[in-house]
Amino acid sequence: MEETAVTSHHHSVARLYFFLALIAVVTGQFLSLIMRFHLVHPQAKVGWFESLWPTGAPSGVMTPELYLSIMTLHGTIMVFFVLTTAPMGTFANLVLPEQLGATQMAYPRLNALSFWITAVAFVVLLASFVGPGGGPLSGWTAYPPLSAIGAITGPGQGLGQTLWLVSIAIFCVGSLLSSINIIATVIDRRAPEMALMDMPITCWNWFVTAILGLLSFSVVVLSLNK
Repeated sequence: MEETAVTSHHHSVARLYFFLALIAVVTGQFLSLIMRFHLVHPQAKVGWFESLWPTGAPSGVMTPELYLSIMTLHGTIMVFFVLTTAPMGTFANLVLPEQLGATQMAYPRLNALSFWITAVAFVVLLASFVGPGGGPLSGWTAYPPLSAIGAITGPGQGLGQTLWLVSIAIFCVGSLLSSINIIATVIDRRAPEMALMDMPITCWNWFVTAILGLLSFSVVVLSLNK
């Protein structure tokens, strides 16, 4: 019971989110460096390119499809797993209860569950990059028709695009749970003498963002099921 209390404590969950965001930003920046290297030396032969991506970099030369898949993964990681995960998952968990005068988030175990769901989404996203047929190359926005036609569109638009969609769906579920937790914490766990209009501006930022996330990510999940 004590171990469970520690791992579901909002400080512990904040640290887990921080390390996930740190791994994500390092991965995203590494992919960004590969993209920029290719732009400067488009015909350069790099041996480990072929080792990592035998079909995407034959003889060590990066193909346009591989470049697009790297761009897709870079954008997806930075937008979803860094710019979304770090402010809401890390800093909201770390600071929000203290600023509200609370000792814990409203639903500690749900809070920890939201992290692990987000971590699974990140693993599935990386799997989409190394699966058979190559990674998705529809960009991090995944606009149709490129993302909707399937494998006939080209390399990476089969299993790679499907895993990308599954990853975003899982991420949205984790974000929905996190948003519910933040909203419930603001409404139910504030100090008795603290009115809504007495909250610090940072609490209002997370509160409004959680409401927007609850409205938007639910729609995204439904659209991914189509």
